[in-house]
Amino acid sequence: MPRFLARLAFAALLLAPFAAAAQEPVRIILNWRIEGPNAPFFLAEDRGFFREEGLAVRLDPGEGSSAPIARIAAGTYDAGFGDINTLIEFTARQAERRVVAAMVLYTRPPMAVVSLARANIQRPQDLVGRRVGAPQNDTGFRLFPAFATLAGIDAARVNFQAVAPTLRETLLVRGDVEAVTGFDSTVWFALKGLGVRREDVRFMYYGDHGVDVLSNAILVSAEMAERRPQVAQALTRAVARGWVEAIRDPAGAIAHIARRERLIDPVLEQERLQWVIDNQIVTPEARADGIGHVDPARLDRAIDIVTQGFQLPRRPAAAEIVDPRFLPAAALRRLN
Repeated sequence: MPRFLARLAFAALLLAPFAAAAQEPVRIILNWRIEGPNAPFFLAEDRGFFREEGLAVRLDPGEGSSAPIARIAAGTYDAGFGDINTLIEFTARQAERRVVAAMVLYTRPPMAVVSLARANIQRPQDLVGRRVGAPQNDTGFRLFPAFATLAGIDAARVNFQAVAPTLRETLLVRGDVEAVTGFDSTVWFALKGLGVRREDVRFMYYGDHGVDVLSNAILVSAEMAERRPQVAQALTRAVARGWVEAIRDPAGAIAHIARRERLIDPVLEQERLQWVIDNQIVTPEARADGIGHVDPARLDRAIDIVTQGFQLPRRPAAAEIVDPRFLPAAALRRLN
């Protein structure tokens, strides 16, 4: 081997540990198991978007959109993908803020009252006197008083029945309840698995009746936000790239989870991802300003609605909930 090539090889060996050390470890908990709507995160990992930002990420499945906040606050994770409404409640009840939203992705709320066509529930007023099933910790159930107030109905006149999340859709199909509350995609795909046709399902979205809240966001620990802001910025840049690519090519995105979860149905998971893209991500606001953009006035309204709906002890300030420093440049978030 020529002497200069030998020297280059030796230098590369010396530099390799330093290159590895430059990768900042980031532990991320997702909102749910590995399925369609989480494909963009694995796409970003496989295509090297995190690595290019100097991040060595670990992506773990979650247990629901509300769960990541407590895990991040406890220091188990550095970041996560979770519900901003739960974050507002968490912040209001804590002496110190320990988690912050770095970028909001679901800007159309997925909360809805879902019924079957046979129930003939078309307006909020049609819920009066009806049997509605709801898991007690479900965000849709907890925000129903705000929905009822803004829709002009008396929440006390709706006959709520506490149900287990795993039985919610089964009870609806059997007729034990006439409607349920929940996230649209969660309820719909469970109903589909029970053989229900899409044309037989009715969605009454909270957002269409004044409950103009937000939903899932990239969450980071206070430690990261305050001491390692460059890491939070790198994280949101990589995530934004992953989502933009997934929106452009959903089928390609699904390939990144299919190789991890051999038992999934790629066709079904692509449909699930497309549902979230169409209903929660690609809104008029996202088309105009890129994904992740939230108007400050809208954020303030959302905090007001959650504060009143959850009957919180105080109203958190917008700066306690979303840190605008971490929103990537518009060019990275643009959809066209």
